[in-house]
Amino acid sequence: MRKVFAVICTIITLFAIKEAVYVFTSTEPDMVKQREIMIVIALSICIPLIILSLWLWSPRKKNNGQ
Repeated sequence: MRKVFAVICTIITLFAIKEAVYVFTSTEPDMVKQREIMIVIALSICIPLIILSLWLWSPRKKNNGQ
């Protein structure tokens, strides 16, 4: 079940990163006016998703009956 969540979270993370790159590289007038707040929003969404994806893909530590 953890792998399913990891795959779903990774897909969402990749989409969020794609949108964040669009915010950083956009030259549309509406985006340029609000660039600072859009960058903060994009990073506040991407960073936790990246951390969650890495945590879900990391191997679990196994307890040896202790």
